[in-house]
Amino acid sequence: MLDQRAEADNLGITDAVMQYINRYYVDKSLIDPKNMLILGLGRMEQIVDNVLVDFPEGENSASFEVQAGGEKAVFDLSGVESLNDVTDRLEQVFQFVSPHLAPSGLKLNDIEYSVLDQMLNSLDPHSGIITPQVYKEFMIETEGSFGGLGIVIGVRDGDLTVISPIEGTPAYRAGIKPNDKIVQIANESTVNMSLIEAVSKLRGPKDTEVSIHVMREGFPSPKEFKMMRDTIVIESVEAFELEGGIEYVRIRDFQKNTLDSIIHNLENSGTGNPRGIILDLRGNPGGLLDQAERISDLFLTDGVIVTTKIGNSSKRYHANDKDQQYNGNIVVLVDAGSASASEIVAGALKNNERAIIIGERTFGKGSVQQIFDLNDGSALKLTIAQYLTPGDISIQDVGVTPDIILHPTVITDDTVIFHPNSDNRIPEKPGLKKKTVDRVLEKPVYSITYLDNNAAVKVDGEEEPTPEEALSREEKRKKLEGDFYVSLAREIINSSSVPSRKVSLGDIQGGITKISKSEEGKIVEKWKLMGIDWSNEKTKGVKPSLAVRITPEIPKGDAGVELEMNVEVENAGKTPLYRLMATTKSENPVFEGKELIFGKVNPGEKRSWKTSFEIPKWTLTREDKVTLEFEDGNDSDIPDYNFTAGTYGLERPLYAFNYEIVDDGRYGSRGNGDGTPEPGEIIAFLVKVKNIGRGGSEKTILTLKNNSGDKIFLEKGRAEFENLAPGETREAAFAFDVKNTDSPLELELQIVDDVFKEGLIGKAVIPGNTEGAVFQKTDSTVTAAMADTPIRGGGYNEAPIIALAGQGTTFSGLGQNDGWVKIKINENSAGWVNKEKVVISETAGPSQPQGSSILKEIFEAPPVITVTGVPVSTNSRMITLNGDVNDGDGIELVSVFIGDDKVALLPSTKTDVPVSVKLELENEVNLITIIAKDSTGLLSRQTFVVRKEDQQG
Repeated sequence: MLDQRAEADNLGITDAVMQYINRYYVDKSLIDPKNMLILGLGRMEQIVDNVLVDFPEGENSASFEVQAGGEKAVFDLSGVESLNDVTDRLEQVFQFVSPHLAPSGLKLNDIEYSVLDQMLNSLDPHSGIITPQVYKEFMIETEGSFGGLGIVIGVRDGDLTVISPIEGTPAYRAGIKPNDKIVQIANESTVNMSLIEAVSKLRGPKDTEVSIHVMREGFPSPKEFKMMRDTIVIESVEAFELEGGIEYVRIRDFQKNTLDSIIHNLENSGTGNPRGIILDLRGNPGGLLDQAERISDLFLTDGVIVTTKIGNSSKRYHANDKDQQYNGNIVVLVDAGSASASEIVAGALKNNERAIIIGERTFGKGSVQQIFDLNDGSALKLTIAQYLTPGDISIQDVGVTPDIILHPTVITDDTVIFHPNSDNRIPEKPGLKKKTVDRVLEKPVYSITYLDNNAAVKVDGEEEPTPEEALSREEKRKKLEGDFYVSLAREIINSSSVPSRKVSLGDIQGGITKISKSEEGKIVEKWKLMGIDWSNEKTKGVKPSLAVRITPEIPKGDAGVELEMNVEVENAGKTPLYRLMATTKSENPVFEGKELIFGKVNPGEKRSWKTSFEIPKWTLTREDKVTLEFEDGNDSDIPDYNFTAGTYGLERPLYAFNYEIVDDGRYGSRGNGDGTPEPGEIIAFLVKVKNIGRGGSEKTILTLKNNSGDKIFLEKGRAEFENLAPGETREAAFAFDVKNTDSPLELELQIVDDVFKEGLIGKAVIPGNTEGAVFQKTDSTVTAAMADTPIRGGGYNEAPIIALAGQGTTFSGLGQNDGWVKIKINENSAGWVNKEKVVISETAGPSQPQGSSILKEIFEAPPVITVTGVPVSTNSRMITLNGDVNDGDGIELVSVFIGDDKVALLPSTKTDVPVSVKLELENEVNLITIIAKDSTGLLSRQTFVVRKEDQQG
């Protein structure tokens, strides 16, 4: 990324972005105004639930229709020929939809960011919009320093947790330790505080004070730590001295201080002038282009480092002999996560014959982005150039080929990650790829397939590995000892006679052959222990004949179970097959990527391999095509074998809830008992959850989030239910201290199933200044004076209705003020009724509600969607989605998606909406989702998978 930024003139965001694209985008031939507009508005209909955009003939449409709520408008598309036209059309659409945004809760600028980002992504995957909040973090990372305390934090089991303090920082000096739980920042509770919020509160100008309260094992209560913020340097470089005078240098990314950090480490190395340097760029996503150039120059005396190309003009960056800091042996470690600036360094050192590159083929990001500041605090990241490695070699989408390509394998009783012939390629990417010249991928000089015992331990181990940030230097050093990449790099350095890539590649030939044979021997022996003959002999001109049989013939399994499948192969040819294996390919991730190993199969011999597919509990009912792709040790042309596999999804839970404001001593509360939060009170927020769905929930997670700042202090904000059955109701009590009620208190309740990751988000807004007449605790008999007398969860009009009482039902009164009477519902629950709706007598009431009518509990519930007759697979191009949506509060809208494309929007004010929508299917897999939203903002959804066979229908 270029360390350049340009201020936008005083333009609207859309207009400014379009002008920058027009002036600076690297490849004008990729700019398709109509397509960009279609994709951008497609993104808008995805994120704005009450908007639908219809292009009846795609790019060939003369016009398009936008529906916002119940209103529709038609806009011209035929006249969209330039980016200025795109700006005009977007402004027209935004003006039309703007009055309808209130129900969605979205702001117009947030929609504008998403629309523009989608349009930019259509050009290439590296261009996009950076929102103001993200841009602040981006600039901190690029600068390499910020004002703060110096702790790496994360959320663990719902708690804001210290991963690791950074050595030499205020947090480290104050004694903050890994696994400390930060329960309070300044005056605010961290319960359910997002990571971004927490980071923003911990950071600030140098020499300003911040206090945090920490809970640690052994502490009887949280302890306060007061600290002065300091400048925290983000270290992008980490170095270790290895045995034999070898320096290991890891670069995490390229930021402003990366070059200085490397020079500092080299000058202060305990090895003096190291025998060799291992430069680890694995997982390095890139960063600042100038840092990559200058770091490459540390190791070069001459030659081209990189060439940037804009249109037909090119600029070459040459190495300078005066800048060289080290002239010894270098080995660079790369993998598929090494991108952009990492590839510049790797390519420069390789193609200038300065270093040997080992690992995997790199990511393949051969483009340069510039940051343009926009006038609202956001920014545009735009691809303005391509870069070429020495020799004018483009690495776009193909990456840098290592000199020694490494293929790790894992072989255990439960896990096989093998595929020794894989090229570690990433999926194809859109954008600049269209203009990349087709060329044959460069081949590595050597290839090693090795047994990765460290990965096997990770796969088999039950505990999650310790995060890298939490490891001590000694632990990191020890980890390097078992790193095959590092061990091989040390072997190369020790075997090299002179610091020349070309000479070193010759020097190490014998050693590489020895290592490769040794690793191959380990793999052959490992397979032998598992009954597989992995021997290999070369055969030429032989066309294999293979019979395949799978059992069961059509594998199908229920969600949450392990589906077993046996594959039997028979060699129907006349010569042996060596190192025969197969890999499953499928659009369903459940069936993708399983490796089946058969080894040597003699003529007439049958070999079988049993594999299993872990079907997640969240899997939907569907049928999928699965392909067995065969290969052998002689690269023989073996036909694929296709079959169908299926999964059966589980019924899902659906949640409804109500809540009560408790301030009378129940559930640890403290207050005057009037059901309204007041300063100084401790409120128990009592939530009742009912599963109104057809399926049970193994684990339901409830979180209460404070959206009121320091007006309240959230003490308890998380609860869990195990095995909540359909129709079952349970309750959980949250707690918060009330500090200030001069304005409404806003809370957000989230109820989510931990398996399906589905649930609801409810809002609770409690009016401010609710103090009224004094609440008096008095015994009385309260009788409902009307049918369906509403009982509320608090002593104020906006409190939710939690029950309805039939006329004549009597309750025990617990107290009253001028407007409300508090009644006993049961031993654990109370409610409030408006005095105008009841008759009160000053005698003690019944211990339980009495009357001929049954007390009816009321819950806030999302719409109930009922859909029938959706096929799992079909030959037809068209199907009709039939069903019904019901909600007692009234339905606001129903929308239907195929994939990301919204195909129907049905606004409503009714409580029951019939649904009948014709859907045009694509070949293969169609993900159909119906979403319903009620008048209170609660959402529900149902998703189906329909497979369309690839034929005329």
